[in-house]
Amino acid sequence: MPGGDPRIAFLGGVGEVGRNMAALEMEGRILVLDAGLSFPEAEMPGIDLVLPDFGYLLDRADRIEAIVLTHGHEDHVGSVPYLLRELRLPIYATRLTLALLEGKLEEHGVRDHAEYHEVTPGEEVTVGPFAMRFYRVTHSIPDGCAVAVDLPAGVLLHTGDFKLDPTPIDGRVTDLQGIAAEARKGVHVLLSDSTNAEDPGVTGSERTVGPVLYDIIRDAPRLAVVACFASHIHRVQQICDAAIRSGRRVAFLGRSMHQSVRAAREHGYLTVPDGAVVPIEELERMDPSEVVVCSTGSQGEPLSALSLMAAREHKWVKLAPEDTVVLSSSPIPGNEAAIHRVVDGLYRTGASVFHVPMAPVHVSGHAAAEELKTFLNLVRPRWFVPVHGERRHLQNHARLACEVGIPSQRIFVVEDGDTVELGEVPHLGERVSAGMTFVDGIGIGDVGEVVLRDRRKLAEDGIVIVVVTVDGRTGEVLAGPDLVNRGFVYEETAGDIFEEAAHRTLTSLKESAAEQVADPTVLKQHIRRAVGKYFFEVTKRKPVIVPVVMEV
Repeated sequence: MPGGDPRIAFLGGVGEVGRNMAALEMEGRILVLDAGLSFPEAEMPGIDLVLPDFGYLLDRADRIEAIVLTHGHEDHVGSVPYLLRELRLPIYATRLTLALLEGKLEEHGVRDHAEYHEVTPGEEVTVGPFAMRFYRVTHSIPDGCAVAVDLPAGVLLHTGDFKLDPTPIDGRVTDLQGIAAEARKGVHVLLSDSTNAEDPGVTGSERTVGPVLYDIIRDAPRLAVVACFASHIHRVQQICDAAIRSGRRVAFLGRSMHQSVRAAREHGYLTVPDGAVVPIEELERMDPSEVVVCSTGSQGEPLSALSLMAAREHKWVKLAPEDTVVLSSSPIPGNEAAIHRVVDGLYRTGASVFHVPMAPVHVSGHAAAEELKTFLNLVRPRWFVPVHGERRHLQNHARLACEVGIPSQRIFVVEDGDTVELGEVPHLGERVSAGMTFVDGIGIGDVGEVVLRDRRKLAEDGIVIVVVTVDGRTGEVLAGPDLVNRGFVYEETAGDIFEEAAHRTLTSLKESAAEQVADPTVLKQHIRRAVGKYFFEVTKRKPVIVPVVMEV
C-alpha cells in the first residue's frame, strides 16, 4: 500500500484450481503475478469461461507497472486478453509463453495493448521498485519460471507451477542452484504450488510417458489418435517421436493444437521434420496405419475434436474397430463427468482406448508431497503461503511445511480476496474484492449471480408462459389463457394439470375484472400467484412463470 509495507493481494487461484492472479504492491506500485482463467462448473449453465474480477486492478490502473507470467498455461495467462481490453500494460515472460500468448492477443484485437519483454531464466530485471530474478522450473510446458522479488524484509519467491523432474525432455532441469542462492540470501516469504500436495512420493518424470506411447502406437493395427493439452509441448514431442519411430506421419488436429505447435516449432521448442507432418485433410486418402493424429479435446469439451470423434460426427476422423485412442492427460477438477462421457463414446466406436489409470499414458506436471518437502527444506522460508489449489491442497501443503519444521504460526492458508502484509512480521491484512467474471459467448461481465441463479432455476424446474388477452379498460378476458411450457412437465401426459392451471388463471382474472383492475402489471402478479401456487400443490416444483398480458 502507498507509504506502508509491501503486501500481496490474492485475486484468484487460492481455494480453487485456475484463475491464478495476485497483485504485489510496493512503494505505491503494483506488479501483477499471472492472469489466468478457469472453466465453468456444472452449476454455471451457458458460461464459457470464468475470469478473475479485474475491479481491484482497474481501480488502481495508474499504479500497475507490469504483468509477470510464470508460464503459458491457460490458468495463468488466459485472462490476459480480457484484461488488455481495459488496460495497456508491459508483459514480462519467457519466449515460449509470449509466443503462445501472441495468437490469443491477435485474436482478441489487443496485441497493440501489450508491450512484450522477453525474460531469460537466470537473468535479473527491474521494473519500477520491483527487482526480479527468474529461475527455470520443470512443468508440463517448457519455459516455466519461478520468480524472486526483492522486498525490504527479504526475498519473496513465487514458484509458479513446478515439479522436480530429474530427466525432462528438453534436458532443462529446475534451477535448484539458483533457488538455493536465493535461500542463502534469505527467502522472507515463499509462495509455492500446492496442486499435488495430497499425492505421496514424487511425481514421475515426463520421460517415462514416451516409451508407453511408443508401444501403443507401434502395436496399433490401424489409426492411432493421441489427445493431450495443446500447450504440453513435451508430450507433443514424444507423440511425434513415437509416430516417426513407428514409421508413421503426424496430423495435428484442433485450432489450439495448430497454434501451439506452430509457435513451438518456430521458436525451437518442438522438433518435427516437415516431411513427417501431414494435413488432417489428407487423412481419408492415406492408409490409417501410417498416421498418428495428435489432437485436442482430452478434457471432454463438448465441441472438441475428440468429442466429435466419440459422437461419430468429426469431419476428418471416422473411428472404426481396430483404431486406437489415447487420452494422454488427467482430468481437470470438475471435468470428470464430461471426460467419462467421451470415453464411453470412444469405446462405442469399437476403438481400443487407453487412459489413466488403466495405462500409464500421463504424468502430472506438479510436484508431489516429497518434492514439496524437498523444496521447502532447500528454501527454508521464514514465512510460507501455499498457493495454486483448492482448500484441501493448500491445507495439506501447510501440513507438509509443518513436518519440515516451519512453525504453523508462520504459515498463511489464504483464499481469494485475502491479503498478506509483507513487513518484517507478515500478517493477514484486510480483504479485497476478488469475485468472478463470467464470459458468456462474446459477453463479458454481463452475466452475474442473478442471471446464473435464473439459469439454474430454469434448468431445475423449467418455464411456463401464460398468454392472455384482456380488455385494456376493464381487465375482462377476451382470449386465452394459453399455457406453453418448456422443461416443466410433458404436456401430452399432463393435460389435466394445464387445464386446471388455465381455469385458475381465468378465475383469478375474473376476480380482478370484477374489482375493475386492468393494470397489466397487477394482472401479471395475480397470474404468477395463482398458477405458481397450483403447480407447487400438484408437482412440488416451482417453474418460472412468465405471464404475457396483451391489451386490446
